[in-house]
Amino acid sequence: MIKKKLFPLTLFLLLLTCLAYLAFQLNRTYQEYKHWKTRESVLEKELEVLKEEARGHQEFLDRLRRNPDFQDEVAKKELGYGKPDEWLYRFPPENEN
Repeated sequence: MIKKKLFPLTLFLLLLTCLAYLAFQLNRTYQEYKHWKTRESVLEKELEVLKEEARGHQEFLDRLRRNPDFQDEVAKKELGYGKPDEWLYRFPPENEN
């Protein structure tokens, strides 16, 4: 008679333990899901910034390929080149104190 009463109680406790474990795992899974969704949005924003930067570099390269005046300007500014009859002055960078 005692065994008949213990069986449903044991089954109920086992079921309750399983449900508690399932709730714990679902909570952990949801927290991980929120973490990865946040990470995804951060990476999407970073991707947009990098795409914009790549567009800017592409525009610079297109201008450099097609515009001889721009080529001269970049060669003077970046490389210090000039035409034979030009005087180029280079100043040291200013220290900001």
